[in-house]
Amino acid sequence: MPLLISLLVTLAVLPALAQKPVRINPETGKAKSVYRETKTGETRVEGLLQRVECPRGRPVTFTMRVNDKPEKYESARLADVEFVSHTLDFQGPFGCGGRGAGDRVFLTWKATGKTRTVVAVEFLPRQ
Repeated sequence: MPLLISLLVTLAVLPALAQKPVRINPETGKAKSVYRETKTGETRVEGLLQRVECPRGRPVTFTMRVNDKPEKYESARLADVEFVSHTLDFQGPFGCGGRGAGDRVFLTWKATGKTRTVVAVEFLPRQ
């Protein structure tokens, strides 16, 4: 009986997992995708996350391709970054290294002096 209940719960949840996160705009009644809200001082960029370098004793470097040019962002540690997946294509856990052709992401950063410090990485559905 517990196996049957578990199977029924799984089947009920699967259609919801396949959907994009949505929010209904109360003014227009239209649905739009829901992503992490940027806070004051934060900037969001969309691009391909191509590499994450994690050298011992130094900041983590995120290399992205944004508008066909390479861009670099930093974080003191991976644990300081909020990771969010909006796609079933992304399989965690997230680690260091190359990302193949790249993952389509929103990367949110804030200026810390001259450094672009990563706040969040949101994995987006493939186009």
